[in-house]
Amino acid sequence: MDGKSTEHEENHYDKVSSIQLLNERLDLTLAFSKRYQMSSAVCYLRIFLPPELSQPKDNDTETILLNKISARLYGSLRDIDTVIKVNSTDFMIVIADITEHDCKEICERIIHSISAPYPIDFHNFTIGSSMGICMYPYGSEEPVELKTMAKIQMYDAQELGENCFSFYKGNLNQTAYRKVIIENDLPYALKKGELYVHYQPQYFLKERAINGAEALIRWSHPSLGEVSPGEFISYAEEAGMLNGLFFWVFEEVCQKMSSMKDRSLKYSINLSVNQLLLDSLILDISNILKRYSIQAAQITLEITENIEIYTVKKVNEKLHFLKEMGFTIALDDFGNGYFSFSDFIKLPIDFIKLDRDFVFSLLKNNKHKGVIMPIIQMAHNLELQVIIEGIEDHTQFAEWVKLDCDLIQGYFISEPISFEELTEWIAEIENRVALGFSVNELQ
Repeated sequence: MDGKSTEHEENHYDKVSSIQLLNERLDLTLAFSKRYQMSSAVCYLRIFLPPELSQPKDNDTETILLNKISARLYGSLRDIDTVIKVNSTDFMIVIADITEHDCKEICERIIHSISAPYPIDFHNFTIGSSMGICMYPYGSEEPVELKTMAKIQMYDAQELGENCFSFYKGNLNQTAYRKVIIENDLPYALKKGELYVHYQPQYFLKERAINGAEALIRWSHPSLGEVSPGEFISYAEEAGMLNGLFFWVFEEVCQKMSSMKDRSLKYSINLSVNQLLLDSLILDISNILKRYSIQAAQITLEITENIEIYTVKKVNEKLHFLKEMGFTIALDDFGNGYFSFSDFIKLPIDFIKLDRDFVFSLLKNNKHKGVIMPIIQMAHNLELQVIIEGIEDHTQFAEWVKLDCDLIQGYFISEPISFEELTEWIAEIENRVALGFSVNELQ
């Protein structure tokens, strides 16, 4: 009697200790995740032992099997992760600093590992399993709810069949779910090598040749596929990541340029107000230029049309210093907002890039030509060149050629392509665009 009571108390103590340890580890992981804006996962794993081990005489075999399962489970995880045995068949797992995609890979690895045969006493035993997962922060931010939803999701996984796992996604529709994944995974994208740069050629009409390209950041998400900048740039700004992305793109472009003997092309890089407010901007980009032996004159910095911020003395001085370093400055999205002409002419710019809405409005209403033509003439009088972006077809191309703009950019010239494709296809692109200069079509 006393012996049974003692064994019961020991089991109860072990269970309480396990739960306490789980809660401590989970609280610590969530605090760390919140502090550094990372995601984590809580998983509930249930294993299904072979029916033949239910007999009392097989207790020793069951103990050996459970030890082997535990060893494989621990071997499938990282040192920073936590595994707590809830009872003889259930485990709680806390996976720190993980995206949903990587968590799926870990879950697949766990299930594959523990479902492989276990040779014990000349017998091969196999087990089944089900696992439910709830992600922090978008599944829940509360420890109790994370554990509860992971367990509930485990039952959903059971309905899918043996050796399956299931993620809790709440009541989100596909659009909301995609947004949540993008916001959650963006901080991991750069260090995991998911971001890359494509280049959209810019066609110089006077020379009838490609003379530059705009560097455009892209994201290849492992489960969502291609994610457009429009889907993640605004969140990057909210999360304070824009400066890091700018310097990464800047260095990526310089690195590519350094590999080329022919450096006749100029490359445009978007520069936001966020970077212009950085005290270290000039020093940081100077160091990158020096590292790859690149001249500032080979790069155009595209600033957005936010004239008011450029009147701030600190920002204006920085723009002029960049100009003195040799950078070409282009004012992007011109015509998209209100500006003071007196402030505008004080900017050290070389190009204005008309907002793509001008392109579409021109085709819809020819009266807009009366507005656009004076803008182009004004720019030329100020010794500025005009870039038109968003040219999708030959009709648009022909219209803007007649309006005497200087550079054309858009899918009619080329879609954004890799650096290797850009250098290889320049002649082919130029030959194709040259067909658009048919005298009959442009008269």
